[in-house]
Amino acid sequence: MGVAIAVVGFGSMGSALVRGAIRSNVVPPKMILVIDPDPIARERAATLGCQVCDDPMRMADSPWIVLAVKPQSFANLALEVGDLHSNPLIVSVMAGVSTVRLHEAFGSSVRCVRCMPNIAAEIGLAVTAYACGPECSDADRALALRLLGSIGTTVEIAENMFDAATATSGSGPAYLFLLAESMIESAIRLGFERPIADRLVRQALLGAATLLARGERTPSDLRGMVTSQGGTTHAAMAIFESHGFHSMMHNALRAARDRGRDLAVAAAKQAPLTSTTLPNQ
Repeated sequence: MGVAIAVVGFGSMGSALVRGAIRSNVVPPKMILVIDPDPIARERAATLGCQVCDDPMRMADSPWIVLAVKPQSFANLALEVGDLHSNPLIVSVMAGVSTVRLHEAFGSSVRCVRCMPNIAAEIGLAVTAYACGPECSDADRALALRLLGSIGTTVEIAENMFDAATATSGSGPAYLFLLAESMIESAIRLGFERPIADRLVRQALLGAATLLARGERTPSDLRGMVTSQGGTTHAAMAIFESHGFHSMMHNALRAARDRGRDLAVAAAKQAPLTSTTLPNQ
C-alpha cells in the first residue's frame, strides 16, 4: 500500500496532527504511515486506520514527512536515516532544530517547514507558528498549511523568531493554567469549597478567552469594560500594577525565549549517540 505521509513519533503532537489530518480529510488514514518504537503507540495509530512500523528508514518511502520526535532524539534519527534523495517535504515540530540542521541531516534536496503548535492541538484549537524554507514552493506551503490548519490557526513568522514564538504561544497556555491555579487557590482562601471555586474560575476564563477570540475589541478595551474607576476590579488591578505585573510578564517571556536559544545551541552541538531508539514526544 502506498504512503502519502510518514509521521515519525506518535506522542501528543504527532497523534494530534494525525487525528487532525484524518478529521479534516487532508489524507486518508490508510495513506498515513506512523513510525514509533512503542508498540502501544503503534496500536493507537493502527486503530485509526493508519499503517504502522518501528523502522525509521521507512520514512524515506514517503513524499511527505512529519518529524514529531523529541529534539534530543534528532541526532540519532539523522544518523540512522542519513540523506533522503527522494526530495521529500519535511514538516518538523522539533523545538530548537533549525531548517539548516534538517538540511545537514537529510540532504540539500529536502524541502523544510518548521512549526511550533501548542497543547491545544489536541482539541483543534492550537495556534501554530511556522516558517517555510526558501526551497519550498507555493504548493509545499499550501500542503503544510492544510495539515497545520487541521489542528487550529496558523501564523507565518521568520525562522529567527521561533524562540520568541515558543515563549509566547508555545508556552502561553501554561501561563493561563498558572493563573487559573492561583485564582482557584485564592478563591478557596476566600471561603469557597474547591468544586465551586474551580467552576467559577474555569467559566470566567473560558468566557474571557471567547471574547478575546472574537477579536472585536482589544484586550485593553475589554479590560476597561470590566474595570470601573474605584470599583472592585480597579482595586485588583492596582495590586497587579503595584507588583509590576507587566514587567514580570515581559521578564517571563524573555526568560523563556532565552532558554529556547540556549537549548537550540546545545542541540546544534549534540553528537549522535550509539542508540537508535526514538522516544515518544
